[in-house]
Amino acid sequence: MPEFPPSPPRGHAPLSRRLPLTLALCGLSALAPLAAARPDVPEESEGQTLLLGVPTPAEQLRAALPAVHLTREPQAQAPSLLVVTAQGPARLAARYGVPAAAVDALPREPGEAGRVFRVRLPAPEAARPPVLPSSVVTHTVRAGETLSTVAARYGLTLLDLLSANLDRPSLDTLTPGETLLIPTAERGLLVRIKPGQTALGLIAGYGADLTRTARANEVLPNALRPGDYLLLPGIRAESFGEELARRRAEREEAEHQARVQAQYDRYVAWQQDRERQRLEEKYARQAQYEAYLAWQASPERQRRIEQYEQQVQFEAAQAAERERQRQQAQAAALAPATRPASVNVAAGTRLAWPMHSYRITSRYGEADIDFHKQVFHGGVDLAAPSGTPIYASAAGTVTESGYGAYGMNVYTVQGSSTVIYGHLSRTAVTAGQPVQPGDLLGYVGCTGICTGPHLHFEVRLNGQAVDPLALLP
Repeated sequence: MPEFPPSPPRGHAPLSRRLPLTLALCGLSALAPLAAARPDVPEESEGQTLLLGVPTPAEQLRAALPAVHLTREPQAQAPSLLVVTAQGPARLAARYGVPAAAVDALPREPGEAGRVFRVRLPAPEAARPPVLPSSVVTHTVRAGETLSTVAARYGLTLLDLLSANLDRPSLDTLTPGETLLIPTAERGLLVRIKPGQTALGLIAGYGADLTRTARANEVLPNALRPGDYLLLPGIRAESFGEELARRRAEREEAEHQARVQAQYDRYVAWQQDRERQRLEEKYARQAQYEAYLAWQASPERQRRIEQYEQQVQFEAAQAAERERQRQQAQAAALAPATRPASVNVAAGTRLAWPMHSYRITSRYGEADIDFHKQVFHGGVDLAAPSGTPIYASAAGTVTESGYGAYGMNVYTVQGSSTVIYGHLSRTAVTAGQPVQPGDLLGYVGCTGICTGPHLHFEVRLNGQAVDPLALLP
């Protein structure tokens, strides 16, 4: 579609009366005047264009303006337009860039000041490929290529390559298979003429040299049409290159900021994960400690402690028994063969009861509890409340006072006889202290392997346990 120059200014006097409006399209053989002037149609100034002519069905035109009567000639294809003006046909032809024969004066009524002309516009040109200067070649991008490598390959600067490819969105995005335009002779700005633009207008707008431009394109500029390429030698797309460089810098800065942010996010996530692990370990230790506290007060722990103490006492009793047997065997080997085994008893030595109030619960050699079934019971158990005083049953010297084979116990020795007081809650004598019958030794308890408060009373002659009841009154 050619460019239309602006309408003349509205300085002319209006028509003497309303002109009958008439539409003219390509293919109309005649136009009938309106039967009467329509009051809703405004007065038109001189030179005003009423309608761009396009092939429009007659029925639609009648619906818009019922007073217009149209006839169609289907063979006509070129658009036309209707102009009301006082100018002549020659000036209209020059104004719209058409031959004088393309301007037809339409009939008018007597006395009308203006005239109506139909201007037949040129038919649109058929589509054709764009014209490209012969010195400009195409390059198909291959994998791995960049704008800089392509420019270096053809001996161009990056700005030269950008000036010939103004559709580039960035300095870095190249896709294998896309096409770049390469100037091989003149370097300059390669622009594509847009609709409404002319080559001469672009040359003037960019300040390019007309003669040099014609030689570079090998064609007269007025021969180029919209869609063709125009090479403007000596002109560089510096602002375009600066814009792409700015975009690249902004993109690189954005990528840098994104990397920094991602690194910071990873650091924060690592800190949070480390803090989470620390709290989990803290809570796990706290839970373990609370479970330990609960276990300390549990019946199960008390049962295990008792089992452990019983095991320790049992092993200590076994060790003491082995030591007693060893000492007995050693004493038997050193003693004269004619010495009686119970010298104290033969001499009439008698023992006193170690407590004033008691109850016999287990006798010498009696297997009444599990421990007595495992270890021979070499004494007699005298039950009494905890804290009941215990007195020396015979004279002698204290050899042990403290924790031993029978819990808290006291040993007294006189000659070849040994008296043992076991399971005491506390003692009242010290090792090496001499005692006489009736002296306070300690108090009843339940230490060691014990089923209740009582005194384990045991007598050994030459290291051999004998029944204490045989020596008590």
